[in-house]
Amino acid sequence: MASPLQNAVRFSQTGPVATVLTIQQTLKPTPPPSYSLIQIRASAINPSDVGNVEGRFPQATTTPRTPGRDFAGVVAEGPAHTLGKRVWGTGGSNGFDRDGSHAEWIVVPSDAVEEMPANLSFAQAAACGVGFLTASGMVDRAAIPHKKKKQPDNQKKPAGSSGAVGTAATQLLSLTGAIPLLTSRRSEPNSINITQDLGPQIVTTTTGKGVVAIIDCVGEASLFKKALEALGENGRYVFITAGRTPGFQFTLDALDFYRHNKSLIGLNTLPISFEDSSATLAKLKQGFETGALMPPQAIEEVDLADQGAVVEAYEKVKAGAKAKLVLVNGNL
Repeated sequence: MASPLQNAVRFSQTGPVATVLTIQQTLKPTPPPSYSLIQIRASAINPSDVGNVEGRFPQATTTPRTPGRDFAGVVAEGPAHTLGKRVWGTGGSNGFDRDGSHAEWIVVPSDAVEEMPANLSFAQAAACGVGFLTASGMVDRAAIPHKKKKQPDNQKKPAGSSGAVGTAATQLLSLTGAIPLLTSRRSEPNSINITQDLGPQIVTTTTGKGVVAIIDCVGEASLFKKALEALGENGRYVFITAGRTPGFQFTLDALDFYRHNKSLIGLNTLPISFEDSSATLAKLKQGFETGALMPPQAIEEVDLADQGAVVEAYEKVKAGAKAKLVLVNGNL
């Protein structure tokens, strides 16, 4: 007989990860009508999950709670045609005001269950969620028309392009026909050194036109000022965080900004419903199956039942780990 209990990451109040995060035995959830029960095989840890536990989203987080937004697994209960399907999911209020994916089971709306790419492992599929959801939203807001050939006037500069969102955005930008200009804190081939004056580098790279869009995954005031000046006429600056800026304050040259018809666009993925998030994943699925899109290359798997390892994994994510940390169900 299947156990009515499951291992789940839990926090009863927000605070330091090492203090409030535990692994507990909780009741296996029961899906209400129109919902499906997913047996989770893998679930990724994102910076927003760490922020959730630490209390950085007070208007969104309720406790006690199981955190986690991304997952991949198998449909155990739901519509007959979905049973046994390998699925993936992300987004919605999972992990914030309803229990999330850092557990062995999760309940999600049946009409938003999406099959994962056939060529990905569970860990790879789970590692794609929030990163690609966010990158897709940023690229959409950057509003670059698709082109059949890459042309030098269709430049985009992803700031912070080595992280999960920046790496995903770079891939998605390439599919539009844009030429992503990567950023770095040192001089490297085919990249913009953000520790130096951007002006000469941008002039040389874009033949003086400036970039048409900037995708900022860092949220650093000094970089914001430099990058905004790199935008060309009608340029769009899309950002997702102000976390590295004291007081969360940015300043800009208003005269240059309005005279060149520039736009500043923020993106918050927390209000995106699970259904809309699943629709985004469905659009991306073919890209992964054809090899046009790739999951994170460095994935570190962690046993969900090992509290010490789970806490350490959360701390690694907070510290900016290069590898994607993914919780796996060691009982399967």
